[in-house]
Amino acid sequence: MRKLCAIVAVVALGGGGLRAVPWFADVTAQVGLEGGAAASWADYDDDGWVDVCIGQSLFHNESGKRFAQAGEYGGIWGDCDNDGDLDLFVWWGLSKLSLNNGDGTFTDPSDALPALVSEQSRGACWADLNGDGLLDLYVGGYEVWAEIAGFPDTVYVNQGNASFVEHWRTPPGQLQPARGVTSADFDNDADIDIYVSNYRLQPNLLWRNDGSLVFTNLAHEYGVAGDGGLGAYGHTIGSAWGDLDNDGYIDLFVGNFSHPPAYQDRPMFLRNEGPPNYHFEDMSSGAGLQWQESFASPALGDFDNDGDLDLYFTTVYGGDHSVLYRNDGNWHFTDVTAEAGIDAVQTYQAAWADYDNDGDLDLLTGGKLYENQVASGHWLKVRLAGPGSAIGAQVRIQLPRGENPLARQVLTRQVESATGEGNQNELTLHFGLGDHSGPVLLEISWPDGEHEMVPTPVDRLITVTQR
Repeated sequence: MRKLCAIVAVVALGGGGLRAVPWFADVTAQVGLEGGAAASWADYDDDGWVDVCIGQSLFHNESGKRFAQAGEYGGIWGDCDNDGDLDLFVWWGLSKLSLNNGDGTFTDPSDALPALVSEQSRGACWADLNGDGLLDLYVGGYEVWAEIAGFPDTVYVNQGNASFVEHWRTPPGQLQPARGVTSADFDNDADIDIYVSNYRLQPNLLWRNDGSLVFTNLAHEYGVAGDGGLGAYGHTIGSAWGDLDNDGYIDLFVGNFSHPPAYQDRPMFLRNEGPPNYHFEDMSSGAGLQWQESFASPALGDFDNDGDLDLYFTTVYGGDHSVLYRNDGNWHFTDVTAEAGIDAVQTYQAAWADYDNDGDLDLLTGGKLYENQVASGHWLKVRLAGPGSAIGAQVRIQLPRGENPLARQVLTRQVESATGEGNQNELTLHFGLGDHSGPVLLEISWPDGEHEMVPTPVDRLITVTQR
């Protein structure tokens, strides 16, 4: 269902020439946003319009028209006290917890978290790691300079009432420089697993969770550590989970920064092979991603509403440029940055959200908000309400695949806490449905392992509360 060529508008120029109208419009000044630090989208006041933290600034969405600065708050969103509103964990500098009071204000309790052992962090994520309905924290530890040994990754377990205790930290002698931290139940066993992107030519970590706070690093065994096949691992800054081939299993994109010559791991598209082992196959060689040295933070989203996840990938060196890659299916991607009209400066900022509630995804990157002008397919937005803001829940929709009435594709989305390095896409799930206009059946897998089937018409927002 590839429609973009048909829907790109053209306008006449003097002398009879034509030019394509960009697919995205830079509306940053118009809506009053500013700042290029890590971005996290969430509707913190539950008014139906998604708000955003940029660095340590919180911006309130004024009905999709403007953003008003609402305080000095930043971090990643999750309802850690299960009171129905979204709280913030700040993972850099202050490393604190900000509890949402439900009235547009926040409280920063001094005793909620023990003293953080990671004095430097570049990313963290919320996840209910022991299945008790409370969000826990995985905080990545980083190093500032190569000669510093580094700081440990740490797991903090929620005791209820937004009180946390340290459960685990990286043992001495095993410290690695973590950058992005992201999570998913990639093996469909009803507990959330953690992927850690490590810098400085170190293998990445896949912590497989047994559901009782016991974690085993299976990155090498499962094929996601990086292979070092060119001579060394990459400098991984951020990675992103998402079902890139619509087979119902969550795949992984690993965002390797890599210097020339070609002896370090390049960015990697890794296909989840599904049961029984849920190992990963490297699909990178045919994917079409053109190498740039300073690739940094990826974010996945279906910007053209055709049913598959596209890739936006930032760079951070002068001379390199951040790129938007359209998913063409069959593990092939096309660079459409120029057509899209995206001209982001070098940045670590990349996060998707439908800020204006028109059914398509907009992009915040490089200190600019790009409003989507091109998506024309049918769509569905699914807001899941449950313990811990339903982080870790997955929703699947089965649709026909091609002309064969028996062939099916399974669109899969998950409620995720963090993506790339320290960014967060909107918690409301977005499905592009292409030309499918009929009702669909949602297959919901809640974080506690419960399953639910919900029928719904399309082209709307639906809220489902866990029973």
